[in-house]
Order: sequence, then C-alpha cells, then structure tokens
Amino acid sequence: MAVADRIVVMNHGVIEQVGTPQDIYRVPATAFVAEFVGHMNFLPARIGDQGHVRIGAIELQADLAGTSAASGSEVMVCLRPEDVQVRGLQPRQSNVLNAEIANLEFLGSFCRAELRLRTANDLELAADFSINAMRDLNLAVGMSIPVALPPDRLRVFDSGTQAHG
Repeated sequence: MAVADRIVVMNHGVIEQVGTPQDIYRVPATAFVAEFVGHMNFLPARIGDQGHVRIGAIELQADLAGTSAASGSEVMVCLRPEDVQVRGLQPRQSNVLNAEIANLEFLGSFCRAELRLRTANDLELAADFSINAMRDLNLAVGMSIPVALPPDRLRVFDSGTQAHG
C-alpha cells in the first residue's frame, strides 16, 4: 500500500472498494475489505436507538452510515486494535467500558492485548498498546482497566456481509 495512490480491493473477481490506501484502511466499505487490509475486531451486535448499537449489555455510540439495518437487526461492529484507547480518557467520554487483560503479546514497539469485555458476554477484543503505555500504566495480565472505543472509529456492517470472502 506504500507505493500506490489508489488501490482496488477485489473479492472473487468483484470490486469491493477503490480508494486511497488511507481510505481503504480507515474507512473500509465492507467487512471483507476491513479484514483484508489489517487486523480487525469483529463484534456481533444489534442496532439500538438513535445511533447506538448493543453488544451484550453494553450500548455504544456508533456511526451507522455503513449499514441499512433497522432497529433490532443484527450487525457486525468492527474496530482496529490500535483504535482502542487506554490513555487520556475523559470523565464524560462515550463508549468507555471495563475490560480485563486476558493476555499480552510483545510485538516490539507495542503489545497486543487480548481484552475480555465482561458486560458483553465475555467477548474478546484485541487492543494494541504502545510500550510507553504499558510502562506508564503498569499494564499486566489479570488487570481490569477502562478502555474507550471511539464512536468515529467503530465501523458497522450488516450481519450478512462476509468478512472472509
């Protein structure tokens, strides 16, 4: 993606999306594209009221532009691991929830954490934390920590959209 101005992502000979590398990565048109260009968390959810989605007992604000699903419909909420926030959380910030660090994998300049969301039927969520955040917050397996899932980083796709093509 570093040498191209525009990229075409195809799935079984059908064009899924055409765009800049940044658009393809940040604003994937389908769940297939989202997974094709990098690691993505896929969380089953239901459309709630007024721009919200429900994942277990959790209600999150999200941009519903990527779905035509009606209230109560099943959808897939997608979030990249690097978009999970653990630092600089504000008192009235939306989409803050508690997670337990189930596993940490050292990957050089960052650690990939496996988080368990207790209020979301123990769903697992991958999160990338910088080495500085790991040190400053003294993050360790077994800790419960608040994390934020920024509404502008959540992508919502109809449940029928296949991630694996």
